[in-house]
Amino acid sequence: MKKILFLPIIAATFLASCDKVKNAYPEKATGTSTLDWSLYPDGDSAYYASQGLWPTFPANTNTFTNVLIEDFTGHRCFNCPNAANIIHTLEDQNPGRVFGAGIHTSPFGMSNFQQEELPDYPSVLYNPLAFEIGIHFGSKPGTGFLGNPNGAVNRQLNGTDNTSAPATWNSKTAVELNKPVRVNIQSHANYFASTRGSFLHVEVDKVDNNLTNQLAIVVYVCEDSLIAPQLMPDLTYNPTYVHRDILRDCIDGNAFGRVLAASDLGSNGKYYVNYTYALPSQYNVDNMHYLIYVYDKVTEEIYQVIEQHLH
Repeated sequence: MKKILFLPIIAATFLASCDKVKNAYPEKATGTSTLDWSLYPDGDSAYYASQGLWPTFPANTNTFTNVLIEDFTGHRCFNCPNAANIIHTLEDQNPGRVFGAGIHTSPFGMSNFQQEELPDYPSVLYNPLAFEIGIHFGSKPGTGFLGNPNGAVNRQLNGTDNTSAPATWNSKTAVELNKPVRVNIQSHANYFASTRGSFLHVEVDKVDNNLTNQLAIVVYVCEDSLIAPQLMPDLTYNPTYVHRDILRDCIDGNAFGRVLAASDLGSNGKYYVNYTYALPSQYNVDNMHYLIYVYDKVTEEIYQVIEQHLH
């Protein structure tokens, strides 16, 4: 169970100081990602490498398929807390293998369920990326996403539809947990408190060579927990409801990420993608995490997901 934070905690990352040598982007930084080196307080890419901050990933021996449940929700949706409880139970029953993302959207973006209403519902839990995701799945031909609550379990296909009602999430999660691993992911993050800059390094291993469609990578930026009002199933007003795993951003600003390209391949045949992210001032780094997932660009099925805290 994630810790619920009430007060901001300032995190600090300290690096030894010494002379810095200006150099080109280091060879060790496999992949074509563009990084914002202004977020590294001690200088440049060469010094970052000399401090051992580029990770060396060990062999990935994982044999499990993890599960991402994307929960399309709203703070004025009275059935949504029950849907969230299903996810929290599955997370507790399958630690490190089931992850939730609270995406505050309707099938057409904003609805009364997501909208703030003063004075009772002042919190802004939605964002344009959440709406983009909701509108995408809400507009698919034959979609079952007609209203809240609804969601996607690894975007498992049901005919041509990737979404389903909360009553199906337990059974769909069980199916996903028992699938053979097709993609593995490893990650490492470095956080620098003085710039609020996070550097994320990701390795993607396509274990199943029978996968022929393009693969894409997405990194959700999620807030662990927030105490804010929620309308409850009995239509009561709960001002101290705990909202969890709230989608706040995507690390590169792209709701559907980007395709893994040949230029991202290392000499070992694995993909390497690197990101920088400036954490907005309203968020506490100790209450934030990334959800990193890889999915099929044609079917949209998610093959693997992992969680990474920002530091």
